[in-house]
Amino acid sequence: CHGNIAKTKNYSSAIKFQHGYHQLVACSSCHPRFPHRADTTIERPTMQGCFDCHGVRHGPMGLIASDKCEACHLTERDRLRPAFHTFGWEGKEHVVPAEREFNTKCAMCHKPASCTECHDKLGIQWAPKSWAYDSGDGCQACHASQTLTKESGTGIKSFTVAGLDDSAHQDVTCQQCHIDYRYDDQKAPTQVWSVNAGIACAECHKDAKKEKDREPVALYDMSIHADKIRSGDYKSATCASCHGGHYIFRLDTESAKSRLHQASYRVCARCHDEKYASYNDYYHGKAYKAGAPDAPACWDCHESHDILPSSDPSSSVNPANVGETCGQKGCHKGSNEQFGAGAAELIHQKEKAAQENPILKLIANITGQQ
Repeated sequence: CHGNIAKTKNYSSAIKFQHGYHQLVACSSCHPRFPHRADTTIERPTMQGCFDCHGVRHGPMGLIASDKCEACHLTERDRLRPAFHTFGWEGKEHVVPAEREFNTKCAMCHKPASCTECHDKLGIQWAPKSWAYDSGDGCQACHASQTLTKESGTGIKSFTVAGLDDSAHQDVTCQQCHIDYRYDDQKAPTQVWSVNAGIACAECHKDAKKEKDREPVALYDMSIHADKIRSGDYKSATCASCHGGHYIFRLDTESAKSRLHQASYRVCARCHDEKYASYNDYYHGKAYKAGAPDAPACWDCHESHDILPSSDPSSSVNPANVGETCGQKGCHKGSNEQFGAGAAELIHQKEKAAQENPILKLIANITGQQ
């Protein structure tokens, strides 16, 4: 039907638009539904649809498409006011609508000065949590496509986003996590988008209503992982490194908890492969890798958020604390520092112990197991 779509003329005298300008954009990105209606009308994209691309600073790519009104609109800017707008808001209800829709509607056109100029004159202090427009799930206009790929030196990489419908964060918008893909010039904390997305978790969770959602932020902030990120080691773990990006599952069911318990390889071993490989003693490591539900995962001993090196006096695996760690609920009740010191050596150093301990060496020779 549309073999010459790129050559079609502008359909409106009010805007500068041609399909030829958008040849690299999939039809469905702007037309999520078939645009031709049975009554012969045509369903055209909304301004919100245009803003899925226009105005967004796409990380290192910069501005994808112009955010200037005059780039597309031929009508003078002051005459582009929606019908419900007025020049004097003092006597109009606008506080509640603005609080509800500022980032989803108002911020498409308005900058902070649009509000503060009037508020300052009247001595009224008000500002939304963010002055930037938020496109919601608008990024999915492109990132829902299975064909969104890029060829690199390591092969073809997909940029398709999936899993949001089942995610614990299905109501969180793209810009809330991807803080360097924004509609303003706010500088991102680092130059690495994946690190920025991982850091962004703290912005929501530190102000969460429930203590169980706030506490991990404070604990992680004390960890060796957070220290390394602050020092510029961006290979260290952020929230997203362990919890995942879009596939963040809820933990309010037993099946979800069981699935997490068996996820040590995905969560920890990607960085600590040697330690995971050495976790092979009979009662802990081998049992865990065989799927035993009561065998400890990495974080059962090393903690999950406030992970510290064993040399730190506060670390759960510091020699002075290992006994208490081993004696936690469901494990070795009544264990002490001496018990912990002896057991800890075997957990990650079984092979070395078998080579040095004559009794273990004898058992290995008899059983044929190392």
